[in-house]
Amino acid sequence: MRRDELVGRLRQPYTPSRGWGTARVQREGYENVWFVVPPPPPRDLPAGLPAGLIGRANALLQARPRPLTAQPLDRLTAYLFARREAVSSSRLEGTWSTIDSVLTPADDPEAEAGRSQTLSVRAYAAALEVGAAEIEEQGVRALTVDLLCRLHALVMSRDPDFRGVPGRLRAAGLPGDVVQIGGSGRREESLYNPAPPEHVERCLDEVMAWLTDEEIIELGEAGMGLSMPLRMAIGHAHFEAVHPFTDGNGRIGRIIWPLQMAAAGILPLYLSGYVEQQRQAYSQALQAAQKQLAYGDIIAFLCEAIIASVEEEAAGKSAIAALPDAWERRIRPRRGSAGARALEVVVSKPILTARSLSKDLQVSFQAASSALNALAKAGVLRERTGHGRNRIFAAEEVIAILARPFAEDPEIALEGARRLLGVA
Repeated sequence: MRRDELVGRLRQPYTPSRGWGTARVQREGYENVWFVVPPPPPRDLPAGLPAGLIGRANALLQARPRPLTAQPLDRLTAYLFARREAVSSSRLEGTWSTIDSVLTPADDPEAEAGRSQTLSVRAYAAALEVGAAEIEEQGVRALTVDLLCRLHALVMSRDPDFRGVPGRLRAAGLPGDVVQIGGSGRREESLYNPAPPEHVERCLDEVMAWLTDEEIIELGEAGMGLSMPLRMAIGHAHFEAVHPFTDGNGRIGRIIWPLQMAAAGILPLYLSGYVEQQRQAYSQALQAAQKQLAYGDIIAFLCEAIIASVEEEAAGKSAIAALPDAWERRIRPRRGSAGARALEVVVSKPILTARSLSKDLQVSFQAASSALNALAKAGVLRERTGHGRNRIFAAEEVIAILARPFAEDPEIALEGARRLLGVA
């Protein structure tokens, strides 16, 4: 990162009285490298913003279901799409797993121990739930540095490639305290150099105070300040500018988005699928915000992500809603039977074992096995393993809807799933 890439305000040397600017780190090999101590996020509305786009995105967010009045389908979609979010957000950072693996029941406790990419993605889904529970209990006040550290520890303690201390902020003198983002490998050619370690805690405190500032939130909700899309976009840019952890910042930054929505009293909308599809535009918009303090591009990007993700969610929700009737026509189970009751489980738990189903239905292992066999014979499930008591059954249509590329027509994915099930 060259110093002349920065807006004039940021090129000024850091001083304690100013609180932001460029600074060096006292480390061999970094003599020619400048780092950015970012200012706090702005309290006033930046100029030159795409008002129409912001208004449309904000209206879509305000129209989202409220937790207390949400329909069962809304809750189901939120649960399933949170798992999809875990896969997409983790994949953006090079941690790979599949929606199948995230949804597979944890029948074997030993398989859940240790570290793996799949366990890290599962932990991401768990972190979303932990954060949502904190928000439900405390509201926006739950968005604290402590919460972010706990979520980071939950996710990164399972990541096999993470070499730092999960849940610990960067601090001077500790391993991984100095970080650079992007570039060709030469320190002078990075894309961005976030806050030196001695400034991390203070700068992060400023970001979190801004995110939870009741005056900023109330004015934004009243249409007289920073509405939710603006707070999401600007807050994200500043969190990533601080880069408080040695690794995992992108994942934690994207967890903050649904937590902001939950704190506003709406069911979260998940955006990582769009970010993954448009990662170059995302990177460019983020750099403009961080280097130039120019927020128009990141705000426009975030608004477009909201609009596209609402459409994507609606398509997935409609396809999922149609499945139970299609399954009923295939199997026509006797009312009250284990097979009929299993159909109610399948849509929310599309990867099943006899052990997991027997627990959900409170029936014997044999009854659960018989129900799974009947559903597989009817083309509702597909048996994937074929060995003894550890057989795994998959509702391939649900999996296909969740695993399809962002914004792809669900019918394309369903065609392939139905061929697998033998009902095409």
